[in-house]
Amino acid sequence: MLFVGDIMAAHLYSALLLTLVRFALCNPDPLDAVFAPCDQLKGAHSTNARNGFAPGLYVVSSNLPGATIRKDGKLANRNIVCAHEDRLTSGGTVVIPWAAFDKRDANGRGSFDWGFVEQQMAPWVARGQKVNLLVWPAVQKEDQSFPAGQSATPQYIIDQPDLIFQCPDGTTQGTTSLGALPLPKFWRAEVYTKYAQALRQFVARFEDNTNVNYFRFGIGVGAESYPANGATTPNNFCVKTFIQLFPGPSNDARANTAFSEWSKYVAARIRAFRRFNSRKAIIVTLNDFRTKTFGQGPNKFPDMIAYEATREYNGFPKLGLGVQGATTKDVDRWEQPQRARCNANWCAIFNRNKDSGIPLQLQTPTHSGVYGPPGPGNPIAACQGSRNIGAQGCMSTGNMVKLISFALQWGVRSFELYPYEWFVANDKRFSTNPELDFYDLFGEEYRAALNSASNQRLA
Repeated sequence: MLFVGDIMAAHLYSALLLTLVRFALCNPDPLDAVFAPCDQLKGAHSTNARNGFAPGLYVVSSNLPGATIRKDGKLANRNIVCAHEDRLTSGGTVVIPWAAFDKRDANGRGSFDWGFVEQQMAPWVARGQKVNLLVWPAVQKEDQSFPAGQSATPQYIIDQPDLIFQCPDGTTQGTTSLGALPLPKFWRAEVYTKYAQALRQFVARFEDNTNVNYFRFGIGVGAESYPANGATTPNNFCVKTFIQLFPGPSNDARANTAFSEWSKYVAARIRAFRRFNSRKAIIVTLNDFRTKTFGQGPNKFPDMIAYEATREYNGFPKLGLGVQGATTKDVDRWEQPQRARCNANWCAIFNRNKDSGIPLQLQTPTHSGVYGPPGPGNPIAACQGSRNIGAQGCMSTGNMVKLISFALQWGVRSFELYPYEWFVANDKRFSTNPELDFYDLFGEEYRAALNSASNQRLA
């Protein structure tokens, strides 16, 4: 049985609609077995909404748009379809590369093309569901490149050497340039302005579309807030490259300048999002980011993002807050007597904002594991090391039941989850290791957790 990890590694193929149609028509194909009928559909999602924002469950089919087909051309697996068809889902999360709709040249000639966006929305819209539109200005890793090796960044940016820098893609945390990606210098005026223009057009096009739930616009790579793949801590392979882009008499001074300049850029970008005056919610990501071990408090960067997104600002609308790296380790830390820090300080930030009425969104870094994170305390012998082993039910994300229960208390109203969660809850054929009986042992509690997350009321 193939796993969500395969899906995340997929190239971009906008084939979800095609494969659903093929399945519906019973077109004979040796791969159609992947799309064998799903088990009986469960539940019904809440239709409660305010200002266009609907709480509930959204399927993260992959980290790339349309990725129901792997790099080797084979269909990924039917759990995408089963999750998509489950009545508990409010819809799906769709990734849109900046280059897919910005067809201008370096002089601003050309136009914006919305065909790709609407194609990616189509399978969800056909079922009357909503989509969360995530715009990526740049990819995080080389294997996330879009068709024919195209960057998510428009070519008119890539073609200007002064506007890009190279970082290893992080497949292995090496120091060589092998597999390096050209990334835009987001903070440069030429990039900043062009991207802002593109996003303003994006908002104007889709803010009144009733099938769109919210926007999440990348401030850095992906739909998040850091400058390169995994660039969150000083020992990251790309932070070392990043700080060399900034002036200073020493490495320490350059690190301080890099942190200051990136923080100023992110704050300016968030204020620009607010000035869009979007009638649709815009969510910004809480990320960790430091370029030095000491002298830059770990909460300084995510707290700044939360402040800029939610403070009173000339009457412009507040933004929603999201975290894409939530795990049950955060629950364990927060429940300690001293309330230890969660990833990107999201527990404390959400706790401060849970009654504010702004959307709070949660996504996990990977799919969950029914037996929790790997480690000495895991009940499965194969999982007592440090590696994630999804087939055995141990993943660093932890058990989704525990995480959903905690997140609901902290005001989370939108959950972007991987198809695995629906697979455990609803699919008797989930049998990567039949002796583990994930569906029989954990299906009921996973169904209850998904139901609690899907049927909510907005305060």
